[in-house]
Amino acid sequence: MSEDKPKKSSSKKTRNSEKCEFGALEDSALQNVHAQLMREKHEPTEKESPVPMFLIFLFAGMMFWAGGYLTRYSGNFRGDVFDPNWQPGGGAVKEEKPWDPVEEGRKLFAKNCQVCHQPTGLGVPGAYPPLVDSEWVTGDDTRIAKALLLGMSGPITVKGKQYNNTMPPFKRFSDQKLAAIMSYIRQAWGNKAPIVEEETVTKAREAIGSRSKPWSPAELLKEHPF
Repeated sequence: MSEDKPKKSSSKKTRNSEKCEFGALEDSALQNVHAQLMREKHEPTEKESPVPMFLIFLFAGMMFWAGGYLTRYSGNFRGDVFDPNWQPGGGAVKEEKPWDPVEEGRKLFAKNCQVCHQPTGLGVPGAYPPLVDSEWVTGDDTRIAKALLLGMSGPITVKGKQYNNTMPPFKRFSDQKLAAIMSYIRQAWGNKAPIVEEETVTKAREAIGSRSKPWSPAELLKEHPF
């Protein structure tokens, strides 16, 4: 009787250990399943994704092409480029006006000379001599050409009246412009002298050479008397 009882207890222990071993195997399998699930799902991370280099080159190329296109076809962004009234050929061609030395001389005189000699050509008493019916204006055209090139300084007598001031040089002007001024004052305000050719001024410029000192009226009258 005493020997049978220990046998029963040992058999119970065996069944309990088998149950524990079965439970342990089930936990292990469950852990493996969870491990596989965790490997398939990555943890979210926060970071910047770099722009692909080919996109950078693509955008740069498009901007370069757009700049070249605007430069070539924008018409310098003028407002009249896309004129709805534009006609092929640009419309009627305007004829160029022929060179008029008297008209050009009038414009140059207004900008450079009339402050002293006045728009009427009567000058300023005692300071600037008149150009109207003046022997200095209507006389030798070479004399007046030299006067304009280097200017004049000192007392001068015109139509019996004396004036004393300084006329600045206009050597910087072209021969054509100086001839135009001379042509204008020789025909304005009732003057009747012929126009001056550009060649006259050219020869006068060559004659004075490297001289830069203004003329005195006496010097000019000595070379070109009335």
